[in-house]
Amino acid sequence: MKKHDSINDISPILRGWEYEEEDSEKNIRRVRMPNGREVLQVRLPLGIEQYEVHGRPDGLRPEGFDSWLDHYSHLAHVYGREFVLDDESCERLHAEGILFYYRYLRFFQLQDYRLCMRDTGRNLRLLEFVRCHAGKQEHVEMLDQYRPYILRMQVMSKALLQLKEREDYRGALRILKNGLKEIENLEEIPNNEIFEFERNRSVQSLQDLIDQIDRQAQIQAPPSKREKLERELEKAVEKENYERAAVLRDMLRRLDRKEA
Repeated sequence: MKKHDSINDISPILRGWEYEEEDSEKNIRRVRMPNGREVLQVRLPLGIEQYEVHGRPDGLRPEGFDSWLDHYSHLAHVYGREFVLDDESCERLHAEGILFYYRYLRFFQLQDYRLCMRDTGRNLRLLEFVRCHAGKQEHVEMLDQYRPYILRMQVMSKALLQLKEREDYRGALRILKNGLKEIENLEEIPNNEIFEFERNRSVQSLQDLIDQIDRQAQIQAPPSKREKLERELEKAVEKENYERAAVLRDMLRRLDRKEA
């Protein structure tokens, strides 16, 4: 077999973009190609990855659709209740979901929170689609065990976007607290260690971010009397200290009458 060293050797490209071991942000870039399309490029120690910004990360169009999810969604619409995902279809969807996972991690690193929200939302729709149409429960659980993690990434992206674009600390905290409750209340997957691990890790990550933003918020704008009372009320309810909660509610009502 004849070698084509001059064609296959990518060393000149790698030399033109050195891998930064101590500054990972320099290893990701968003590039517009000559034909106008955008791609993400990621410098790895021994090479480069490239992701399409829109559509499937690898640029493929299964059966002429933007993704396998779009293709199977079309079939489900056509055949209605008769449509069932077989093993091969579920494996394709699972593999495709991993591609989107890799890409939304890169968007998060770039602080492109809108596109991270887009791709996490897409993978959450994938989970719901498989839950509705998979022929075997094992395929549902294979994807659903990662639901806490996908939700966590989406919630963090929404909250950080709120901070980045509006400096809205209260709005960001509200998003995070609602997301925390949603993850805590997810339906259990019996005997699934991955689900339990991802849920516990996601709860801790969101709580850590809540604490961090709460500290920043107090530095930026000390809480008003109303906010202090509302926080105390929230803590009292969490601890089931209902007598204290009743007193705090009464104080808030009196404050409402004064402000009216």
